[in-house]
Amino acid sequence: MKRPRLIFLLPLLVSPLLAFAVGGSPTAEPPSSATETSSVEVRRLQAALQQERSRLEADYLRREQELMQREISLKTLQEEVDKKLSEMKSLRQEVDLLLSRKSEVEEKRVKELGRMYEKMESAQAAALLEGLDRELAVAILGGMKAKAAGKVLDNMDRQKASRLSASYSTLAPD
Repeated sequence: MKRPRLIFLLPLLVSPLLAFAVGGSPTAEPPSSATETSSVEVRRLQAALQQERSRLEADYLRREQELMQREISLKTLQEEVDKKLSEMKSLRQEVDLLLSRKSEVEEKRVKELGRMYEKMESAQAAALLEGLDRELAVAILGGMKAKAAGKVLDNMDRQKASRLSASYSTLAPD
């Protein structure tokens, strides 16, 4: 964004000051019979004003360059952030896909385990299920036919069987 250059308004402000410094009013013409002292002082003031104007102009240009450099840096950083966000979004989608695949594979294997336990002798399956994690045991029971699961629960410790039955009944269907 370009800012107006206020430095060029300086001559409009300087002219009345010079006239006032010479000894007249800001709107009056300088006296034609100005002394040598006042003309030296006017030149000194003009030189000082010109030097100040040059300093202000250089300072203004330096600040403009700094602002332009900062703007370029900010745009570059914004592009990098956008790129990283895009990469993170695609990685997130990839992770979600991998997690869903993992869940599908786990479900499939648990169903297979259920069929395996179903084919076992009920006392042996009960003994194995008692040693498993409750969630896995419930999942395996869920993969079995109701009649086979009932026989397995019948061969288990009563407290363990009741806890598994309670956990099985509270499972929400997928």
